Amino acid sequence: MTYQKFIKDVGLIGITQALIGLSSFFLLPVITKTLGSQDYGIWAQINITVSLLSPLALMGLSMGVVRFLSSEKDKKKLREGFFSVIFFVAFTGLLVSIVVFLLSDFLASSIFKDISTSGFIKVGAFMIFFSAIDQISIFYFRVSRQTNKFAFLTLFQTFGQLILILLFIFMELGLFGVILAVLIIQGLLFIISIYKIVSEVGFEIPKFNQIGEYLKYSIPLTPNSLIRWITDSSDRYMVSYFLGLSQAGIYSASYTIGNLIHLFITPIQLILFPELSRLYDEGKIDEVKVYLDYSMKYFLLIAIPAVFGLSALSKPMLEIFTTQEFISGNVVIPFIALSGLLSGIFQIIINITHLVKKTKFNLYIHIFAALLNIVFNIILIPSIGIVGAAIATLISYTLMVATCILVSFKHIEFNLNLGFVLKSIMASLIMLGVISCFNPSNIMNFFISVLLGVFVYFSIMILIKGISKNELNLLKSFSITS
Repeated sequence: MTYQKFIKDVGLIGITQALIGLSSFFLLPVITKTLGSQDYGIWAQINITVSLLSPLALMGLSMGVVRFLSSEKDKKKLREGFFSVIFFVAFTGLLVSIVVFLLSDFLASSIFKDISTSGFIKVGAFMIFFSAIDQISIFYFRVSRQTNKFAFLTLFQTFGQLILILLFIFMELGLFGVILAVLIIQGLLFIISIYKIVSEVGFEIPKFNQIGEYLKYSIPLTPNSLIRWITDSSDRYMVSYFLGLSQAGIYSASYTIGNLIHLFITPIQLILFPELSRLYDEGKIDEVKVYLDYSMKYFLLIAIPAVFGLSALSKPMLEIFTTQEFISGNVVIPFIALSGLLSGIFQIIINITHLVKKTKFNLYIHIFAALLNIVFNIILIPSIGIVGAAIATLISYTLMVATCILVSFKHIEFNLNLGFVLKSIMASLIMLGVISCFNPSNIMNFFISVLLGVFVYFSIMILIKGISKNELNLLKSFSITS
C-alpha cells in the first residue's frame, strides 16, 4: 500500500465518519426532544451496558482477526480463520445476551434504579449478540482492505438505524421502537456482510484448528476492553447512581457531542493497524515509523481545532439540537473533547505494543486508568456533579497517554511533531476568536460558523507552513483519485 493509497482509504473512511457524525446530529434532537431526559437516560444506559458486555462476547477476537488475517493470502486459511471466529463469537454473544435477559429485573433495580426499565433491558439485551457478530463480519472487509465495502456497510448501519428510528418514533413506538430499529438494522447488516463474504471466499463449517492461536493472542485483550469501558463509559453509570437518570441523560447528550473527536481517529485506526501489521511482519520498521508519524500528524491537524471549535460552540449546539433541560451540560463538552483528542493519540501509539505483542502492558495501563477514573468519579461527582465525571475522564486519559509514550517508545520511536502541534494550537486560537463572535441560533447559522472556522484555521496553517507542499500535493492527489 502506497502512502497515497493509505491517505485515499483514510479519506474515504473519514468521509464516512463525517456522514455518521452528521446523522448523529439529526438523531440526537429526534431522541432527546421526543423521549426527554429520563428516557434518553435509559437509552444511554442500555448503550453503555452493550458497550460493556460486547467485548466480553468478542473476547478480543476482533483484534485477533485483524492481526493474523491481514497478511493471509491463502483463501482456504482465510475462510477457516474467519468462520472459526464468527461461529465462536456467535455462541459467546448469544450466551451473554441470554444472561442479561434473565438478569433484567436485577439490573433494572440495582443499576438503572428503576424497575420499570426491565422490559427495555430485555429487548436491548440482544443488541449485545448482534453487536459482536456484526463487528467480526464487517472487520473482514477491513482485513482484506476492501475500504469501499467497509464504508458502505458502516453507512448502511448508521443511516438505516436513523431512518428506521424516525419511522418508529413517528409511529409512536417510543423507546421500544428505538431499540427495535437498532436490532433490525443490526440483523440486516450481518446478513448482507455474510452474503458478500461467502460470495468471495465460500463457506464451510470450521474445524476451529486456528482458534487456539487467536485466543492466545486475543484473550489478554479482553480485560483491556472491559477495563477500558470503565475509563470511557462508567461515568454514565456513576452519574446515574449519584444524580439520577435525568442527569445521566443530560451528561450523555453532552458526551455525545464532545466525543465527536473520535470520528477523526476511527478512519486512521481502521486502515492503520492492518497496514502496520503487514509492514512489521515484513521487517519494514522504518516504514512503520513513517506511517505512525503521518497518522499522528493528520489526526492532530483536525482534532486540535475540533476541540477548540466544539468548546466554542458547545452551548449553541445543545440549544439547537436538544431541549432546554439539556443545556446545562454544555460545561462538560470541552473536557470530553480534550479527552477524545488524548484518546486518539493513545490509540495511535498503542499500536506499537500490538505489533511487538506486548499486550500485557495494555492490561496494566487500562487497569491503572480505570481505578484512577473510579476514584475521581466517586470524589468529584457528588461534589461538582457532571463536570466532575468529565474531569475524571480527562485526568485518566492524560496519564494513559504519558505512560503509553514512555513504554511504547522503548520498542519503536517516531516523531510526535511538537513544532506542528504548537502551530496548530496557534491557528486554533485565532479560529476560536473568530467563531466566538458568532452565536448561532439555528442549524444554518451553526454550519456557517463551522465552515468559517475551517476556512480560517486551514488558511492560517498554510500561511505559517503548518502544512507542507508535499502534504498538500498528497491531499490533492487524494481528491483527484477519489
